[in-house]
Amino acid sequence: MAMTSTSPGGVAGAADLLETIVAATRHSVESRRRATPLERLEREAVRRPDGQAFREALRGSPAPRIIAECKRRSPSRGILRRDYAPAAHAAAYARGGAAAISVLTELTFFDGSLDHLAQVRSAVAIPILRKDFIVSEYQLVEAARYGADAVLLIVGALDDRELRALSIGAAGLGLATVVEVHDSAELARAVDAGADIIGVNSRNLRTLSVDRDVLERLAEAFPSGVIAIAESGIRTPDDIARLSALGYSAFLVGERLITEPDPGDALQALRGVRPGSDRGQTPRERMTSVKICGIRRVEDALLATELGARAVGFVFWPSSPRFIDPYRARSIVAALPPFVTTVGVFVDQPDEYVSGVARLLGLSAVQLHGQEPPDSYAGRAERVIKSVAVTDGRDWVAAVSAVPARATVLLDAHDPIKRGGTGRTIDWRTAAAAAKVRPIILSGGLTADNVREAIDTVRPYGVDVSSGVESSPGVKGHGKLRAFFAAVNTLS
Repeated sequence: MAMTSTSPGGVAGAADLLETIVAATRHSVESRRRATPLERLEREAVRRPDGQAFREALRGSPAPRIIAECKRRSPSRGILRRDYAPAAHAAAYARGGAAAISVLTELTFFDGSLDHLAQVRSAVAIPILRKDFIVSEYQLVEAARYGADAVLLIVGALDDRELRALSIGAAGLGLATVVEVHDSAELARAVDAGADIIGVNSRNLRTLSVDRDVLERLAEAFPSGVIAIAESGIRTPDDIARLSALGYSAFLVGERLITEPDPGDALQALRGVRPGSDRGQTPRERMTSVKICGIRRVEDALLATELGARAVGFVFWPSSPRFIDPYRARSIVAALPPFVTTVGVFVDQPDEYVSGVARLLGLSAVQLHGQEPPDSYAGRAERVIKSVAVTDGRDWVAAVSAVPARATVLLDAHDPIKRGGTGRTIDWRTAAAAAKVRPIILSGGLTADNVREAIDTVRPYGVDVSSGVESSPGVKGHGKLRAFFAAVNTLS
């Protein structure tokens, strides 16, 4: 074993902080394993991580490719953000052009949580890295269960056998691995283990000292084909330019961003983009996330995703004119590109039915459109979207705040009969106030004629449209779809 246990009195100020954290992690993992055995956790891990999307984000997304980090605290600086809101910060990063999001889940030294990972998964569609001190297969299954697409493996915390076993285990679950090193010996071990993504951390986790020169020293030793990530000490666009010239493909940045009043604006500034602007982004990047709901035909789903939809929705409530049989929906899901989020819409239906349909189709998310109690969200492997019906006189901010943190909020016009697809808009200025509380998806009466104004007023995480792009219930008009996406993609 590369690591040995510390005494029970080990603290953050000990000579070897990494050893202290790893010992605490092993104890914490064992406690969680006793509470929730691995076999039970594996049954709950319905969602398949998309490690390939993580790799592609670090290779193919527009440069500079930044993995923006969500963390509340660090051992070196203490509390970084007292108003820490992982979902809101992650959504800001996504709007700011992050290639991926890193989420600290270590509890003792970073105030992290697996719930933070779930909250971020509910808020963004881009790939997510679980950043923790991974020492066990159990943590890999946790990462898959709570929404990660990649995990961090720290060479200094593992022996060669553990490093290989965890790398293989992660790949088996669909997780990419970022193998972190700090010196040439660790880099050689990472390469021998077959790592295809290697991060160089300029911070020594044993002492917390920073050696920025290590990034330059190790750059020349990277084999071809490996994705190189620079970590720690990156503060300016000049830093990124210098490291890019050395061959680094991506940059993991945390404290520099999370301590800023608006992390998304700070990210844009670091990327060399004027904060608040969309200059330099492709149409797909600057486009608000779009979900096309009420899909009943495969040709409609394929055109929507070709135009840029990041999610498609299937209505499984029998009273809806857009109802689709789950087996018919499964044939459509099978034809979709792997990056598309698939959502099932349900209204006060038995949990067994909801879970059964989700498993049958391999849904990415379930959208609860009725009066489902908050405890019905607990334990779900799928992302949960909770519709909040907007009525006159209702305190929207309070209603949005009451939705459990692990769910994404969708604001829609109230109709006790139709439950969506009403064609009626809601008060966008009031919705904008709710959007400041947490990321929201905006729905209700959106069309090509009004969606741009709605986005500019509310600034939602995403928009959801059904009747506004239909020629008849459940039949999408292809001309209307094209006009809708053209409007979403138009800068104000």
